[in-house]
Amino acid sequence: MATSRGATLLGPDKLELREYPIPDIPADGGLLKVEMGGVCGTDVKYLHGKLKVDYPIILGHEILGRIEKLGKNAAAIHHVKEGDRVILKGALGCGRCDDCRRNNQRFCRQRTNYGGRTKCDTPPHLFGGFADYLYLAPDVLCTKVSESLSAEAAALVGSVMANGFQWAIRRGGVKMGDYVLIQGPGQQGLSCTFASKHAGAAKIFVSGIGRDMPRLELAKKFGATRIINVEQEDVVEVVRKETNGQLCDVVIDVSGNPNAILKSVDCLHRQSTMVLGGLTGDTTVTPMLMDKLVWNEIKLQGCFTADNDATDAALRIIEETKFPVEQMVSHVFPLKDIEHCIRSIGGEVPGTFPTKALINPAIG
Repeated sequence: MATSRGATLLGPDKLELREYPIPDIPADGGLLKVEMGGVCGTDVKYLHGKLKVDYPIILGHEILGRIEKLGKNAAAIHHVKEGDRVILKGALGCGRCDDCRRNNQRFCRQRTNYGGRTKCDTPPHLFGGFADYLYLAPDVLCTKVSESLSAEAAALVGSVMANGFQWAIRRGGVKMGDYVLIQGPGQQGLSCTFASKHAGAAKIFVSGIGRDMPRLELAKKFGATRIINVEQEDVVEVVRKETNGQLCDVVIDVSGNPNAILKSVDCLHRQSTMVLGGLTGDTTVTPMLMDKLVWNEIKLQGCFTADNDATDAALRIIEETKFPVEQMVSHVFPLKDIEHCIRSIGGEVPGTFPTKALINPAIG
């Protein structure tokens, strides 16, 4: 019987590479051969049990692959054919719950969720991108991607680059002439920098710590006009000086660091917007002087993930500009090294701190 490996999380810090049977494909289902899987900070929190899930799950929610097999009705459902190269982003949801009725299908608790809420203990098992193959569910949204994009670039579109568009422009409201601060120069920070630049921001500040210097230098290529090492400079003072005391129109925190979040408030002028995209964990409490938000009428905007059409927007701008977004990919690991990769992303492996890491099942 043909099988697929899957990086299976059994509980906090219990990650195993397990074998699963390739499932029978129903008329409305399909099978995807995984080309690349993106690893992010959320996977670190999943690994360490900082985000609550029902175990077991196969990790991996940033997915690029090729259609290996389609049921007789699946081609019409997904508008793809066998051999097509696709990214998977979002799902239609149940269509009946309150979130779906408000056109917020990404919040639907019943939708297929790769690498997160959909368990893998029953057939068809393969609901995560850190695997050789993945089951293509009927309610999942496929987006066909160009063969001209490198695998590294294509793997970034659905989650990373789409989030930048969603968080900076759609939720943050970044527009021409704005002053923008992005706290955290990782993959999401770089994507928000790219989006802010294309929205016409006048100045884009990107902050990080000392070990982030390679990421901060890369942020300049993605559109940053000033980088800030917060271990050497005070971010509030830099922003105040560089904006002639006007401060920022939008601050986007993708660091997930409570101290950075507190500093963010002091970098905003009255009636501006603070976007929270970084996760701090289910048990982390961030103490904040809420009166600062009240007196200055600060809009506090949380962000979960990108809407489905944000993927299309990100894909179009990358294909048209041919901007080498794959520059943020610093490491590609084989599937067998998935735990090492995730721990590296979390800063737990001395000497290895990827800006963006991908898993390529084909290399081992």
